[in-house]
Amino acid sequence: MTERSERTRKHGPVVTPPDEGGLTTALWAVDAGGSTTTAVLPGAGEVRTYGSVNPASVGAGPAARTLRDLFGDVAAALDGRDGTGWIATAAVDLDVGADEPLRLRDLARAAGVRGRLLVSNDCVPWLVAPPLSGRGVVLVCGTGSGFAAADGADALCRVGGCEYLGSDEGSAFTLGLDGLRAAVRAVDGRGSATAIAARLTGLAGGRSPVELARALAAEAFPKAAVAALAPAVCDAWLDGDAVAASLVSAAVGELVLGVRAARDRAGLTGAWSVAAGGGVLRGCPPFLAELDRRLCTEAGAAEVVPVDRPAEAVYAALRSLARDDGEVRPPASAVGHAVRSLDLDPREHRTPPANAGDPADGPLNLHPANNPTPPANAANPADEPPDPHPPNHPTPPANAANPADKPPGLHRPNHRARSARRPLRSPGDRPVGVGLCLAAWGGSRLDTALEHAARCGVDAVDLPTDSTSGLVDLVRWARDREHRAELRAAVAGTAVECVSNSRDSQLLLGPHGPHTDPVLAGSAADKREHALRSAMDTVRLAADLGAPHVRLMYGVPDVARWLSWWHSAVSWADNIALWCEEARPILRLAAEHGVTLLVEPHPKQVVYDRASARQLLDAAAETEPSASVRLCVDPANLAATGHDPVDAVRGWGAGLGAAHAKDLQRWGRPEPPPGAGWSRYGPGPPIRFRALGAGEMPWPAIVSALLDEDFRGVLYVEHEDALLPREQSTTASVRLLRDLLPQSGPQGRTW
Repeated sequence: MTERSERTRKHGPVVTPPDEGGLTTALWAVDAGGSTTTAVLPGAGEVRTYGSVNPASVGAGPAARTLRDLFGDVAAALDGRDGTGWIATAAVDLDVGADEPLRLRDLARAAGVRGRLLVSNDCVPWLVAPPLSGRGVVLVCGTGSGFAAADGADALCRVGGCEYLGSDEGSAFTLGLDGLRAAVRAVDGRGSATAIAARLTGLAGGRSPVELARALAAEAFPKAAVAALAPAVCDAWLDGDAVAASLVSAAVGELVLGVRAARDRAGLTGAWSVAAGGGVLRGCPPFLAELDRRLCTEAGAAEVVPVDRPAEAVYAALRSLARDDGEVRPPASAVGHAVRSLDLDPREHRTPPANAGDPADGPLNLHPANNPTPPANAANPADEPPDPHPPNHPTPPANAANPADKPPGLHRPNHRARSARRPLRSPGDRPVGVGLCLAAWGGSRLDTALEHAARCGVDAVDLPTDSTSGLVDLVRWARDREHRAELRAAVAGTAVECVSNSRDSQLLLGPHGPHTDPVLAGSAADKREHALRSAMDTVRLAADLGAPHVRLMYGVPDVARWLSWWHSAVSWADNIALWCEEARPILRLAAEHGVTLLVEPHPKQVVYDRASARQLLDAAAETEPSASVRLCVDPANLAATGHDPVDAVRGWGAGLGAAHAKDLQRWGRPEPPPGAGWSRYGPGPPIRFRALGAGEMPWPAIVSALLDEDFRGVLYVEHEDALLPREQSTTASVRLLRDLLPQSGPQGRTW
């Protein structure tokens, strides 16, 4: 390493610590590489690491899911404040004219991030931040490679950066691929012996290079996995292996060539510097030293500035753009053309609070413009909403009374009763909230259910809109402005964290035969239309009440796909594909209103276990990246089909939005079980659900697992006990959960 490079490595780029002193807006920054994403969160400047958010590396679904987790952390750190963030990602081209910036904006909005967002290619902040300050060359050598340069006056120019089929020379991907090929050639006699082969076998858990090559070729997105092989080449080079040395020399040569090309395209003359970073350079300092030497001797660079902490470099670039009045704007230089500035909180995307007017002030359009095929009865959006029960509906839901009548189950507020009702506590007062599903009060009155929720002292409620329940007349709500105001008044003072529909929305995917006639009798088309209308109005109702979550159950088109059939290519993935197709307008509407959709794994749903849940979350992210879709896990439902109830809540991270709490009994004897409430899920043994503590579920262990996973949502008590009155069952269940959950921060061991 030269004296110059050693001096530069000690001092590095000028990175301002995450200090927002004097600014009127909070700052946050993200560097998204091919394999790893690092974020500097607003506030104290905590640095967190995530997986890849580059669709070319991991696929659109996993990339979107990781982005949702990241944006959720940013929103939590902002805690309602406006902020300004900069996302630097290799998935964005330098001209920032593609759809990726808008996708990032929509995902940030859906997560509740507010303020402004700067989006650029990952190399741009390195040019903006000191010491380059808009003039020099940037070299990125991580999973992929790319180069950019500017002379401080003309537009930014780029070299490479066309993904691994078009470029990425000198990168970890190229080193890994070349090393794998050299090892295979050595094994079959076409090439020289090399220590790379043994090192690859060690990385691959004992698989030979040939086996490893075939396994990687079968992967849909092999880029990151191939790049992970680069250390085997670098380590063999450091041990004196001749084949590895030639590969490293060629890689460094490609990087020097890229810098020279960028220098020439930008017209750089005089003294100029290179900002160099990426996983290869951070992981192998001798590689960086050799690159430093050759850039200075072969390309004429004055110095090489290593970017060891790229997210902090993005933060430094952002901080350098802050003006005296606190605003942060893209660079005024030509480099600024490569940065897209986006508003995260435009007026048309704000979800008004429950008391901020009526959604009917704008048209209640059942089929928004982005739904390409509205049903035939979709009236002019400027008109009143279409008739929820057109003539081809032979049997409207039982609660679809004359809109002028008083809706069943919802009465005008009893001011005396409401003034005596104790307001529900905010879930924010405790790490985990305890909620109550009001579906158990179906056939009763809404105010009766709310009174019991208040007496139990729960933090939040799940409000059902099912036509079979009668607690909310969704049909009348969609038509009658006065009724909407009446419902808002009825739930005032109650924390409605979730609005749900489990019966009507089930008809979206079915079954569409006599199984679901008690909800709506008619043709399959009638049932699907009713389900779509109910689901979308449930989303609108949630937005009107300010509820952050909507829980919908969509049914399952073909349960037989659980099994494999001889010589058939049909699989459960076909059910998930149909779910995405039918749910697309609901996903879009939820994204527009900033509402998160909760999907509950259940034997009667497309999502029924851990594998199908992961598959659906990925598919939903690809179908509508702007929508937020999370799980509401009921451990008892999964235990009823043989799954581990503790494992059911582990490993979801931000993908777990809520959970249900009830207990379970299983009958293992050959004779039919005695007593009420028994049922069966397919070929499994008889089961029945009970109040917490009356069954075999390990609730202390489940709650501990939720706390270990840093779950911050609501744990809803769900009453399905056929042996206990609902008031007794839910009161006892809430009390048990309160005893298991921390009511404040734990002190740990104090002696």
